[in-house]
Amino acid sequence: MRKEIKKLLVLGMGLVLLQQTPLTAQQDYLSSQYNFNALMLNPAYAGAHSYVQTTAMYRNQWSVEGAPTTQVFCVDGLLEKAPIGLGLMMTNDRIGITKERTVSADLSYHLRTRLGKISFGLRGGYVGYTAALDDLVVWDDADPVYAGGNVREGFLTLGFGAFFSATSGRWFGGVSIPNFYASDDVLRSDPDVRFYKRHMYAYGGGVVKTPLGIELKPSMMIRYTEGAPLTTDINLHALLMEDGPGGTQVWLGAGYRMKSVIVASIEVALPYNLRLGYAYDFMGSGLQDALGSTHEIQLGFNIGGQTPLIQNPRYF
Repeated sequence: MRKEIKKLLVLGMGLVLLQQTPLTAQQDYLSSQYNFNALMLNPAYAGAHSYVQTTAMYRNQWSVEGAPTTQVFCVDGLLEKAPIGLGLMMTNDRIGITKERTVSADLSYHLRTRLGKISFGLRGGYVGYTAALDDLVVWDDADPVYAGGNVREGFLTLGFGAFFSATSGRWFGGVSIPNFYASDDVLRSDPDVRFYKRHMYAYGGGVVKTPLGIELKPSMMIRYTEGAPLTTDINLHALLMEDGPGGTQVWLGAGYRMKSVIVASIEVALPYNLRLGYAYDFMGSGLQDALGSTHEIQLGFNIGGQTPLIQNPRYF
């Protein structure tokens, strides 16, 4: 019994910490490898490459009962005879007794300028939200919050974003609000207070070549969630191996996420257009021993494209 109570207290501490960080109750899932597939954050990224890009992600956050787990599958590509990108994303995000399943479609329009390519995107989605209130052990059976039993609702969302990539292919950036609007009235305790909070992202980065011949990729992301402080991710990846165009690439990275989260990652581009990534999150503030480790795995495959060089997801 004491062990179960300890787990609940630890999980509660972690959720309080997350309330001060990007997730705010996990409404937008967290990913440590967004640098290698920005479609997770930004509908304007759809069609950023001439090939069709598919990505599957699994994230297991912490190792206590009820901790967040996330699965994501997304695919995007550029129409052959029009500057229009299309994307599709499905997610399954679970924390405690709550679960969110989403399906969203992206539409982007691409413009070429002297500086590079700019794209603007729209995202329309559907969220299926469930809360298994019957699984809770409550102290007050008469509490009206639990009188209706399990919660099962669905609602629509609408978001937008913009993405830029330099002509050299070495610099990129984006801004997005993936869920600017949500028809979440059925879940609101107050008609004037949104249940589904807006998450706003601004990010960018580039690749620089060092005198030693090693290419470094610094990047930064700023997140803002309504009702929570501004937070920042700072990352640095190094290209340690490159076996010719279309061959094997190995990126090793490290990052810092406010507050007190250190991320280590490895991204590998393999022959036959395969991609594999792994990230490990280490929590500071004395929570690592209590909550356990966070692991994230990505697997991707690219389809089509004009040349092996174009196929290679070199920088973003």
